[in-house]
Amino acid sequence: MINTPHDLLLKILTTIGYSNNKEEFISEFIININLQSLLDLISTLPTNEQEEIKKNLARSANYVDKTTRTLNSYFSKIQIENALEAASKNAIKKYIECINHALSTHQRQQLAKISQEL
Repeated sequence: MINTPHDLLLKILTTIGYSNNKEEFISEFIININLQSLLDLISTLPTNEQEEIKKNLARSANYVDKTTRTLNSYFSKIQIENALEAASKNAIKKYIECINHALSTHQRQQLAKISQEL
């Protein structure tokens, strides 16, 4: 069963025969998902609050800890989780669309099976 974006990406990369470092790719992909979800959340705020949150994050010495505290002061845990989930689904969908032309019929069928497991 696929429980996390990491698990899903690992399964996709294995299915398509990705030959480079899978863990490095997954790590970078997940960082990008987190950044995108952060941007998506910030864009829902009024302009003055967007500027305020950006300034708070820019002053951070401990990025992860400060980001978490800052986000929690503007958004509920559910909003943050929903933004992460939406960004994950969108990023994975776009990735598959980008590589689709290079996949064999068998690989496409395998990816369709993975999608059904979600």
